[in-house]
Amino acid sequence: MAAQRAVKLERMTALLAALGHPEREFPSVLVAGTKGKGSTVAMLSACLGTAGFRTGRYTSPHLVNWRERTCINASPISTTDVLELAKPIRRAVERVPTSFGPLTTFEVGTAFAFLYFARREVDVAVVEVGTGGRFDATNLVDPTVSVITPVSYDHTQTLGDTLSSIAWHKAGILRRDRPAVSAPQVEEARMAIEHEAQLLNASLEEVGREWHWSASGAVTHISSVHDDFATLDVEVNLVGDHQRDNATTAAAALYAVRDRFGVSPEAMRKALRTVDWPGRLQVLAREPLVVLDGAHNAASAEVVRRALEADLEFEQLHLVVGLTEGKDALGVLTALAPRADAVYLTRSRHERSAPPAELEPLVRRTTQAPIRTFADAPAAFDAALAHAHARDLVLVTGSLFLVGEALEWWRRSPR
Repeated sequence: MAAQRAVKLERMTALLAALGHPEREFPSVLVAGTKGKGSTVAMLSACLGTAGFRTGRYTSPHLVNWRERTCINASPISTTDVLELAKPIRRAVERVPTSFGPLTTFEVGTAFAFLYFARREVDVAVVEVGTGGRFDATNLVDPTVSVITPVSYDHTQTLGDTLSSIAWHKAGILRRDRPAVSAPQVEEARMAIEHEAQLLNASLEEVGREWHWSASGAVTHISSVHDDFATLDVEVNLVGDHQRDNATTAAAALYAVRDRFGVSPEAMRKALRTVDWPGRLQVLAREPLVVLDGAHNAASAEVVRRALEADLEFEQLHLVVGLTEGKDALGVLTALAPRADAVYLTRSRHERSAPPAELEPLVRRTTQAPIRTFADAPAAFDAALAHAHARDLVLVTGSLFLVGEALEWWRRSPR
């Protein structure tokens, strides 16, 4: 397996070499982790963009349109740019030795983003790792600072079935003698990340050790052990205490690169007050309350459950859920289904979406609420909204693919 992973990086290296190594043309911030990656990337790029830097942002997966993955200052790459870049990308793909095996869609998409950022001469790019980190296609950038968000169980078939193994993969984005920041971690993951940092002499700072936050109502107070960092009071536009963790992680990363990319407290306050990251506890409506969250593993679903209890007020919960095959369906359902007053099982259009009939027995193990199954997602959305009263909550979750379809449905549905 190690040999297969090495070939994967050689394949991506060959593709980037055929393009003239665009990943070397811009400085970067690289973000790995199991949960919170996208939100942290959104916060970092928003802060850098608000401070006046031309900021690239690369994330995955997309919710509605593939172009969402590659942005400059939050504006997605245009169709015209995609068509223009397709020509050199295609020529480069043809030059990659066939002995490495076929390039993946993610690898080609990553090359698209890097080439776009290089040609548009971004000041900095904030890049989200796809899977793992150590052998991920994105790990061929040379990050100014490496960021690791919370590590939990996911992709265990490829990353291993222990937190130390998964964290070892994530910590592969650390660079020798460079700064690194870690969000709060469970002990097993934290030890693996710290060990890797020690091996590389990477200056690792952690939220919960060098960095802290406290809250007063809607205001988050971010503080640090550093004498030259004054307590920063911000209002984070994204919902949940986990987003306060993410905001503090972003602040620590920006502090680490302050000499190269100075972001004022005013810019951070403005950016965090307005930052948007669709599909993560995203509120679409208030009466009834309609919320989307792409939680697809037990840890993420538990974060959503805590947010339901602490941050959202409602009477009955109408849970619309669909999962991808191979994910921890029971873990997600155990966290959320017991609170539900009605469950609507469905599936996204994605080829790996789990059939509702396969999920139903798992739901019955976790709740006594009535269960309805739907062959397509829009029918489930319509049913949940039709049965919800003004003070109820309709929560769509289990997969970012399902959340993306919910966004499409919401934009097209007459209300």
